Amino acid sequence: MKVIGITGGIGSGKSLVADIMIKKYKAYFINTDRIAYEQMLPGGISYKGVVEYFGKEILNEDGTIDRNRLSKIVFSDKEKLLKLNSLTHPNVLIEVKKEIQKKRAEKNVPYCIIETALMIESGYDCICDEVWYVHCPADIRRQRLKLNRGYTDEKIDAIFASQSKEEDFFRKYKKVIYNNGI
Repeated sequence: MKVIGITGGIGSGKSLVADIMIKKYKAYFINTDRIAYEQMLPGGISYKGVVEYFGKEILNEDGTIDRNRLSKIVFSDKEKLLKLNSLTHPNVLIEVKKEIQKKRAEKNVPYCIIETALMIESGYDCICDEVWYVHCPADIRRQRLKLNRGYTDEKIDAIFASQSKEEDFFRKYKKVIYNNGI
């Protein structure tokens, strides 16, 4: 089984590429966003550390973390984003490794896909056999995010500023998929 990382900036089309691999090549999809989300639920491995650092102000009435409130905090403060990543990504990486190990033992899928915008920052590339960079110009990504997710320019600017730059991806990964359509 080959482990393929799919990375690129937000709105680049990573999910589209992963979906093609799943449908056409029967790839197994490891959803790092789902894992991180589950680990930040009350009782999850990352929950306590995140709440201790960011405070109870990030909580909803039911004790769950208000992801919108937390994202506003971290996307406006690089140090806080780095702290959140340090509290969550190592836990996610452990779970990703477990899922890969399980799928390798089952021997029932040809590919395992890890999709993340934070391939470089999170160390997922170290467990991938290869990494594909999905490239899309920032102006098209911005259009997609406004149209498909309703994001404001302010939110998009904050997210763009927090993610790796194009040149970092191009320098690190040689397999590039160009996705310039709207």
